[in-house]
Amino acid sequence: SSSADGKESEYPGGIGSWSKFLSKNLSYPKRAVDLNIQGRVTVFFMVNESGQVIEPFIGKSIEYTLDDESIRMISISGKWIPAVKDGKNVKTYKHQPIVYRLE
Repeated sequence: SSSADGKESEYPGGIGSWSKFLSKNLSYPKRAVDLNIQGRVTVFFMVNESGQVIEPFIGKSIEYTLDDESIRMISISGKWIPAVKDGKNVKTYKHQPIVYRLE
């Protein structure tokens, strides 16, 4: 959501790029596959003024191997586009759901 004086932080290229990044890099943990565990993990993190992802933690857990993989995804996701407020980059808290679905 953007207002006149600022804009929210986001993954470069938006939701489409994020989906591509996930489909390329996400590896479904074997333990979760074997136990047939599916669902949505929510990761909370901060995007700082230079677009780095810091302090990711699990907001909604399903199972620890999926939690670990979700943290890994956020940690390797590279630089995000930082939020802007009053013309300056600011740090923002984000939450990103990562959905695990077995085919």
